[in-house]
Amino acid sequence: MSQRPTIRELRKISEREKRKLEEFGLKYVDEILIFTRALLIDQVGLYPESADKVLNEAVELTEEQGEAMTLRELEEKEKERKYLKTGSENLDKILQGGYLTRTVTELAGEYGSGKTQTCYTAIATALLPPEEGGLNTGDISVILMDTEDSFTSKRMTPIFQRFDINPEEALERVIVMRPRTSHEQLRKILTSLPTIREKNTRLFIIDSITKLLRIDFEGRSELYERQRMLLQTIETLRRIAKLYNMVALITNQVVAVPEETFNRKQVPAGGNILGHTVDTRLYIKRLPGDIRLVEILDSSWLPPGKTKIKITDSGITDP
Repeated sequence: MSQRPTIRELRKISEREKRKLEEFGLKYVDEILIFTRALLIDQVGLYPESADKVLNEAVELTEEQGEAMTLRELEEKEKERKYLKTGSENLDKILQGGYLTRTVTELAGEYGSGKTQTCYTAIATALLPPEEGGLNTGDISVILMDTEDSFTSKRMTPIFQRFDINPEEALERVIVMRPRTSHEQLRKILTSLPTIREKNTRLFIIDSITKLLRIDFEGRSELYERQRMLLQTIETLRRIAKLYNMVALITNQVVAVPEETFNRKQVPAGGNILGHTVDTRLYIKRLPGDIRLVEILDSSWLPPGKTKIKITDSGITDP
């Protein structure tokens, strides 16, 4: 990528509007394209006409990033993407290497299925050097958005020790966010850009993506607004992950769907919004003891697959 144009290089908006963008945390023009028109108006405070101008100019100034390319050129570009080991060789195998940067991977499952422990294992593996399956090429950070309000450093200590990572040093690199509402959740994602740049964030986790939405929007009368907010949230995270070559992991709750046979089938919450936006969807099912069955429900690039993992105090591993 050539030198990135900054907000200062915008010419079609006023100095006041440039300051609004910078005060919100934006530094580079390509970061503007993370935002929709509505988000520039509602979150940043631009007037509708200014939002249109700045989006159009951002496209013009970053045109080379979105230009057409041959399939060979696309393959070369995709080599920039990296894999993050999961902690389980079985899971790495069906993911063809692990969690992929520039994509969003969803971990869905019922309470106690091991979604959070799977995420915590990824925090540790992200801090490993690339030759050991991690993303740490120097001083990196991890962002954990803890909507469940359940994260504790004590839970991470045995996982760090398993991978020979100094817990005291590692905890300095884990940035925890605890939004109180779904609106604050979206805003914290949007305003995380300075942290991502300055702290070299390589993994962004949201545990869980739908909890606050299900609390804030109740009943069928608010279903449209809930789904709109969910789409804005997940697409914003996806655009950030693509721009900064990060791994994005989200956990998701499940809902029961009655069937004609009176059996109850559980499916991930969020409906088609997540199905059409998330890149890879994994479902974790409880089996006897500490064993879990992980199934690829859908993926934009992976074939269907299933495997077994084991949940332990030191993270996920193979049975």
